[in-house]
Amino acid sequence: MPSIAVPLATYTGWNVYRAAPGELCDRDGSRITFATSRAEREAADDPRPSLEERYASREGYVAKVREAAMALVAERLLLPMDAEAFVAAAKNSAEFAD
Repeated sequence: MPSIAVPLATYTGWNVYRAAPGELCDRDGSRITFATSRAEREAADDPRPSLEERYASREGYVAKVREAAMALVAERLLLPMDAEAFVAAAKNSAEFAD
C-alpha cells in the first residue's frame, strides 16, 4: 500500500528569512504554509497547490488524514489511539477557516 501524504505546508531543512522574518527556525528548517485558495496562490505566484485545491474543505482534509492514519494502523506502524489523536488534531487544524 503506498503511503499517503497529507501536508499543510512545505517543510525545508533550510530557512527563508525574508518570507517569514519573525519565524524562529534558525538551523532547524522552515515551514512554508500553502495558500488557502487558488486565487491566493495565483496572486502570490506560488506553484504549489492550495489547501482548497488539495482537500476542497476541512472535511476533505480530515478524511485524508483518517485514511493515512488507518493505513499506518493496518501496517502496524501506528496505534489506533494515536491514529484517533491525529484525526482529532486535523479536525481542529487552524489552517482551515470555518
